[in-house]
Amino acid sequence: MIVPDILCNAGGVIVSYFEWVQDNIGYFWNEDEVNSRLEQKIVEAFHAVRKVSEEKGISLRLAAYTLSLNRVISSLEIRGIYA
Repeated sequence: MIVPDILCNAGGVIVSYFEWVQDNIGYFWNEDEVNSRLEQKIVEAFHAVRKVSEEKGISLRLAAYTLSLNRVISSLEIRGIYA
């Protein structure tokens, strides 16, 4: 199994987001909490990508791109381009 690059390299981006959230609320998690939250997000993302891959009969990489583009499209439809 080849895990898509945008999925396997997402950990740093996710943890950067966690740091931003913590800075905004002024409450900081310990390392175990950060790792637990990161694992939850990565596992959820992997299962979502695998589901799209199986449903459409496409590679995990193409499924990751498909899922991400569909999420951007949905967001734009809900919020509008300039929201």
